[in-house]
Formats: sequence, structure tokens, C-alpha cells
Amino acid sequence: MMQSISKFFTREELRDLIITILAVALVFSFPDLKKTFFTSLIIVIFSFFVHEIGHKFMAKRLGCMATYKIWPAGILLSIVSIFLKAIGGFMIIAPGYVEIMPYQFGRWGIKVIRLTPRDMGQIALAGVGVNIFLAIFFSLFSGEIFQTLSYINAVLAIFNLLPIPPLDGARIFTWSIWFWVFLMLVTGIALIV
Repeated sequence: MMQSISKFFTREELRDLIITILAVALVFSFPDLKKTFFTSLIIVIFSFFVHEIGHKFMAKRLGCMATYKIWPAGILLSIVSIFLKAIGGFMIIAPGYVEIMPYQFGRWGIKVIRLTPRDMGQIALAGVGVNIFLAIFFSLFSGEIFQTLSYINAVLAIFNLLPIPPLDGARIFTWSIWFWVFLMLVTGIALIV
């Protein structure tokens, strides 16, 4: 199991993902940690890993690499938002970002790949698109677990779509403002439904 995960993620990425997943699961499960933390943790693990694998597959398709990084300001905001959630039900989920490295490693060394705003937007979309799809898909089913899966993925998508660098939304916004607006509307509808 660990060997198959290490095919996709470096040790640093796994460390960053573990810290991120624990923090995000804590935010989602607060204030009822005893009742909801385990469920939130499982859903966040699933949602984060498929999101990041989406980035990695698209980056590889475009001839480059994508790695997950903790965004210190974002993880701090996410943790602080536990208190915002307690006061007014508002939370912030922005703990990290995908770093796109436009390099191909081969037998003869490193080759720099030229990525267009469209390429960068597609790599960003490959991750957030997974969350949007999962939010819509799970909203079609009844039951608390499906609604929780839908809700967590919709919230992750909304925050990933914020047009604030280094989040995915900034890359999608740069690529196509209209497509970004469309994605925000679809995700907002999935969050409401």
C-alpha cells in the first residue's frame, strides 16, 4: 500500500498532506469532534488524494510535474477558522496548493516545458474538477454519509476556486474568467443542493 502511494507522492508531499488532512478534518468536524472527526478524516483523506492525483495526471499528460505544498498562511487561516466556525459558522479551507514544475526529467538531463495559461488552468482544473464532480455525484444520493461527502467536496472546491494565488482558482481565472464563473456557479449549486 505504502509503495503504491509513494509512486505518486514524495515524502515531503506525504508529510504536507498528512498535516493538511488532519487540520482540514479538524475544521470540518468542529465542534462535535467525538462524533464527526473520524468520518470527516476518512472523507478528507479520500477527497484530498483524488484531488492531488487529478493534478498529477494532468501535469504528466502535459509533460511536467505537480507536487502538493502546504501554504503556511492558508493552513494558519484554516486552523484559526475553527474559532470563526464556533462564532458564526464560517470556515476557511485553504491549507495548501499544487506547485507545477515545468520540467521533464530524462536520460539526457532536464528539459524545460513551456506551459501556457491554458495548460496551467487545465492542471488546476484536474484537481478541483474532481471535487466538483464528487460534490455533484454524491448529492444525488440520500443518506447522511453521501450528503457529508457532497458537502465536504463542494466546500473544498469553493475554496480551491478562490482566485487568490497560489490556489487553483487563480490559475483557472487567468486561463478563462468565464469558465471560472461557470465552475463557481456549478459548485455553489452543488453546495446548496
